Amino acid sequence: MSKLIGISSDVYLGATSIINQRLMNFIPHSTIDGVIFAGGIPVGLPNVPKESVNGLLERLDGIIVPGGPDVDPNFMGEEPIPELGITNRSRDIFEIALVRTAVAKHIPILGICRGAQIIDVALGGSLYQDLKAQYPGKVLKHNQEAPGNQPTHFVSVIHNSALFKSIGDNVFVNSRHHQAIKSVPSDLRIVAKASDGVIEAIESDDASVQAVQWHPENMWEDDSKQLALFKDFIDRT
Repeated sequence: MSKLIGISSDVYLGATSIINQRLMNFIPHSTIDGVIFAGGIPVGLPNVPKESVNGLLERLDGIIVPGGPDVDPNFMGEEPIPELGITNRSRDIFEIALVRTAVAKHIPILGICRGAQIIDVALGGSLYQDLKAQYPGKVLKHNQEAPGNQPTHFVSVIHNSALFKSIGDNVFVNSRHHQAIKSVPSDLRIVAKASDGVIEAIESDDASVQAVQWHPENMWEDDSKQLALFKDFIDRT
Protein backbone atom coordinates (compact mmCIF):
# COMPACT_ATOMS: atom_id res chain seq x y z
CA MET A 1 0.00 0.00 0.00
CA SER A 2 1.38 3.43 -0.95
CA LYS A 3 2.49 5.66 1.91
CA LEU A 4 0.89 9.03 2.56
CA ILE A 5 3.63 11.68 2.66
CA GLY A 6 2.72 15.09 4.03
CA ILE A 7 4.57 18.04 2.48
CA SER A 8 4.47 21.32 4.37
CA SER A 9 3.47 24.24 2.20
CA ASP A 10 5.39 27.34 1.32
CA VAL A 11 3.45 30.60 1.46
CA TYR A 12 3.17 33.14 -1.34
CA LEU A 13 3.31 36.45 0.50
CA GLY A 14 1.95 38.57 -2.35
CA ALA A 15 -1.49 38.61 -3.95
CA THR A 16 -1.92 36.07 -6.76
CA SER A 17 -3.06 37.25 -10.18
CA ILE A 18 -5.64 34.44 -10.39
CA ILE A 19 -7.63 34.77 -7.16
CA ASN A 20 -6.20 38.05 -5.82
CA GLN A 21 -5.58 36.46 -2.44
CA ARG A 22 -2.60 36.85 -0.16
CA LEU A 23 -0.85 34.14 1.83
CA MET A 24 -1.65 31.38 -0.65
CA ASN A 25 -0.20 28.01 0.38
CA PHE A 26 1.62 26.09 -2.36
CA ILE A 27 3.97 23.15 -2.94
CA PRO A 28 6.56 23.03 -5.76
CA HIS A 29 5.59 20.49 -8.41
CA SER A 30 9.06 18.95 -8.46
CA THR A 31 8.63 17.85 -4.83
CA ILE A 32 5.19 16.40 -5.54
CA ASP A 33 6.54 14.46 -8.54
CA GLY A 34 9.55 13.24 -6.55
CA VAL A 35 7.25 11.65 -3.98
CA ILE A 36 5.05 10.10 -6.68
CA PHE A 37 7.97 8.63 -8.64
CA ALA A 38 9.43 7.27 -5.40
CA GLY A 39 6.18 5.40 -4.73
CA GLY A 40 4.42 7.67 -2.25
CA ILE A 41 1.23 9.70 -2.28
CA PRO A 42 1.86 13.42 -1.65
CA VAL A 43 -0.45 15.26 0.71
CA GLY A 44 -0.19 19.04 0.97
CA LEU A 45 -0.11 20.45 4.51
CA PRO A 46 -1.32 24.05 4.78
CA ASN A 47 0.21 26.35 7.38
CA VAL A 48 -2.28 26.09 10.23
CA PRO A 49 -2.19 27.11 13.90
CA LYS A 50 0.18 24.90 15.87
CA GLU A 51 -2.73 23.58 17.91
CA SER A 52 -4.02 21.84 14.74
CA VAL A 53 -0.77 20.05 13.89
CA ASN A 54 -1.57 16.90 15.84
CA GLY A 55 -4.71 16.37 13.77
CA LEU A 56 -2.83 16.85 10.49
CA LEU A 57 -0.44 14.05 11.35
CA GLU A 58 -2.98 11.42 12.36
CA ARG A 59 -3.09 9.54 9.04
CA LEU A 60 0.32 10.37 7.57
CA ASP A 61 3.23 7.95 7.23
CA GLY A 62 5.98 10.55 6.71
CA ILE A 63 6.67 14.29 6.49
CA ILE A 64 8.75 16.34 4.06
CA VAL A 65 9.73 19.86 5.08
CA PRO A 66 10.87 21.65 1.88
CA GLY A 67 12.73 24.87 1.08
CA GLY A 68 11.58 28.42 1.52
CA PRO A 69 12.48 31.71 3.21
CA ASP A 70 14.99 32.34 6.01
CA VAL A 71 14.32 31.12 9.53
CA ASP A 72 13.51 33.87 12.04
CA PRO A 73 16.55 34.11 14.36
CA ASN A 74 14.27 34.79 17.31
CA PHE A 75 13.72 31.03 17.51
CA MET A 76 17.45 30.70 18.30
CA GLY A 77 17.35 33.51 20.83
CA GLU A 78 19.08 35.94 18.44
CA GLU A 79 18.38 39.37 16.95
CA PRO A 80 18.36 39.71 13.14
CA ILE A 81 21.56 40.81 11.40
CA PRO A 82 21.39 43.12 8.34
CA GLU A 83 22.09 40.23 5.93
CA LEU A 84 19.01 38.28 7.01
CA GLY A 85 16.57 37.70 4.14
CA ILE A 86 12.78 37.44 4.04
CA THR A 87 11.29 35.48 6.92
CA ASN A 88 7.80 34.16 7.62
CA ARG A 89 7.32 33.74 11.35
CA SER A 90 3.93 32.06 10.95
CA ARG A 91 5.44 29.32 8.80
CA ASP A 92 8.30 28.90 11.28
CA ILE A 93 5.83 28.39 14.15
CA PHE A 94 3.84 25.86 12.13
CA GLU A 95 6.86 23.84 10.97
CA ILE A 96 8.57 23.83 14.36
CA ALA A 97 5.39 22.38 15.85
CA LEU A 98 5.13 19.95 12.90
CA VAL A 99 8.69 18.67 13.41
CA ARG A 100 8.42 18.32 17.18
CA THR A 101 5.07 16.52 16.96
CA ALA A 102 6.27 14.18 14.21
CA VAL A 103 9.34 13.27 16.27
CA ALA A 104 7.16 12.62 19.32
CA LYS A 105 4.90 10.38 17.23
CA HIS A 106 7.87 8.62 15.57
CA ILE A 107 6.78 9.75 12.10
CA PRO A 108 9.82 9.89 9.76
CA ILE A 109 10.85 13.32 8.47
CA LEU A 110 12.86 14.44 5.44
CA GLY A 111 14.11 18.03 5.37
CA ILE A 112 15.21 19.91 2.25
CA CYS A 113 17.30 23.12 2.43
CA ARG A 114 15.26 25.39 4.74
CA GLY A 115 13.67 22.15 5.93
CA ALA A 116 17.05 21.02 7.25
CA GLN A 117 17.46 24.35 9.01
CA ILE A 118 14.03 24.43 10.63
CA ILE A 119 14.41 20.80 11.79
CA ASP A 120 17.75 21.72 13.36
CA VAL A 121 16.28 24.75 15.14
CA ALA A 122 13.11 22.92 16.20
CA LEU A 123 15.18 20.25 17.96
CA GLY A 124 17.56 22.69 19.66
CA GLY A 125 20.27 23.58 17.13
CA SER A 126 21.29 26.93 15.65
CA LEU A 127 22.02 28.52 12.26
CA TYR A 128 24.31 31.01 10.62
CA GLN A 129 21.92 33.79 9.67
CA ASP A 130 24.24 34.52 6.73
CA LEU A 131 27.32 32.51 5.75
CA LYS A 132 29.30 35.41 4.28
CA ALA A 133 28.77 37.55 7.37
CA GLN A 134 29.18 34.91 10.08
CA TYR A 135 31.00 31.78 8.91
CA PRO A 136 34.54 31.58 10.37
CA GLY A 137 36.39 30.88 7.14
CA LYS A 138 36.26 31.15 3.38
CA VAL A 139 33.08 29.72 1.90
CA LEU A 140 32.12 28.27 -1.46
CA LYS A 141 29.38 29.86 -3.55
CA HIS A 142 26.37 28.31 -1.84
CA ASN A 143 23.74 30.41 -3.63
CA GLN A 144 24.28 29.34 -7.22
CA GLU A 145 23.31 31.35 -10.27
CA ALA A 146 23.37 28.23 -12.46
CA PRO A 147 19.99 26.63 -13.29
CA GLY A 148 18.50 24.99 -10.23
CA ASN A 149 18.62 21.44 -11.58
CA GLN A 150 22.36 21.61 -12.20
CA PRO A 151 24.93 20.64 -9.52
CA THR A 152 27.66 23.12 -8.62
CA HIS A 153 29.70 21.70 -5.71
CA PHE A 154 30.54 18.41 -4.02
CA VAL A 155 29.65 17.11 -0.56
CA SER A 156 31.47 14.46 1.46
CA VAL A 157 29.22 11.92 3.19
CA ILE A 158 30.07 9.95 6.35
CA HIS A 159 30.21 6.27 5.46
CA ASN A 160 28.38 4.93 8.53
CA SER A 161 25.19 6.83 7.72
CA ALA A 162 21.87 6.09 6.06
CA LEU A 163 22.61 8.94 3.67
CA PHE A 164 25.75 7.16 2.45
CA LYS A 165 23.74 4.00 1.79
CA SER A 166 21.39 6.07 -0.38
CA ILE A 167 23.75 8.27 -2.37
CA GLY A 168 27.36 7.28 -1.58
CA ASP A 169 30.22 9.73 -1.06
CA ASN A 170 31.59 12.74 -2.95
CA VAL A 171 28.16 13.68 -4.27
CA PHE A 172 27.71 16.52 -6.78
CA VAL A 173 24.81 18.72 -5.61
CA ASN A 174 23.04 21.99 -6.34
CA SER A 175 23.07 24.84 -3.82
CA ARG A 176 20.61 27.67 -3.13
CA HIS A 177 21.04 28.97 0.39
CA HIS A 178 22.83 31.64 2.40
CA GLN A 179 21.80 30.39 5.83
CA ALA A 180 23.27 27.12 7.11
CA ILE A 181 23.34 24.87 10.16
CA LYS A 182 25.76 26.08 12.82
CA SER A 183 25.24 23.74 15.78
CA VAL A 184 23.45 20.37 15.81
CA PRO A 185 21.21 19.15 18.65
CA SER A 186 22.21 16.05 20.60
CA ASP A 187 19.54 13.89 18.94
CA LEU A 188 21.04 14.49 15.48
CA ARG A 189 24.49 14.12 13.92
CA ILE A 190 26.31 15.66 10.98
CA VAL A 191 26.55 13.21 8.06
CA ALA A 192 27.74 15.42 5.18
CA LYS A 193 29.79 18.56 4.64
CA ALA A 194 30.98 20.70 1.74
CA SER A 195 34.73 21.17 1.22
CA ASP A 196 34.58 24.48 3.13
CA GLY A 197 33.18 22.70 6.18
CA VAL A 198 29.60 23.93 5.81
CA ILE A 199 27.15 21.30 7.09
CA GLU A 200 25.21 19.74 4.22
CA ALA A 201 23.22 16.94 5.88
CA ILE A 202 22.09 15.74 9.30
CA GLU A 203 20.24 12.68 10.52
CA SER A 204 19.20 10.82 13.66
CA ASP A 205 20.82 7.50 14.55
CA ASP A 206 17.90 5.55 13.07
CA ALA A 207 17.49 8.02 10.16
CA SER A 208 13.88 8.65 11.16
CA VAL A 209 14.97 12.28 10.86
CA GLN A 210 17.12 13.07 7.83
CA ALA A 211 17.76 16.40 6.16
CA VAL A 212 19.92 17.75 3.34
CA GLN A 213 20.95 21.31 2.54
CA TRP A 214 20.67 20.92 -1.25
CA HIS A 215 17.58 20.43 -3.44
CA PRO A 216 17.14 16.79 -4.55
CA GLU A 217 13.64 17.62 -5.80
CA ASN A 218 15.24 19.65 -8.60
CA MET A 219 17.77 16.95 -9.56
CA TRP A 220 16.06 13.56 -9.27
CA GLU A 221 14.95 13.43 -12.92
CA ASP A 222 18.59 13.57 -14.07
CA ASP A 223 20.31 11.93 -11.07
CA SER A 224 19.18 8.56 -9.74
CA LYS A 225 21.01 9.19 -6.46
CA GLN A 226 18.68 12.08 -5.69
CA LEU A 227 15.61 9.97 -6.43
CA ALA A 228 17.06 7.35 -4.06
CA LEU A 229 16.79 9.93 -1.26
CA PHE A 230 13.02 10.02 -1.77
CA LYS A 231 12.71 6.25 -2.21
CA ASP A 232 14.73 5.39 0.88
CA PHE A 233 12.84 7.96 2.93
CA ILE A 234 9.51 6.41 1.90
CA ASP A 235 10.91 2.95 2.70
CA ARG A 236 11.57 4.17 6.25
CA THR A 237 7.96 5.28 6.75
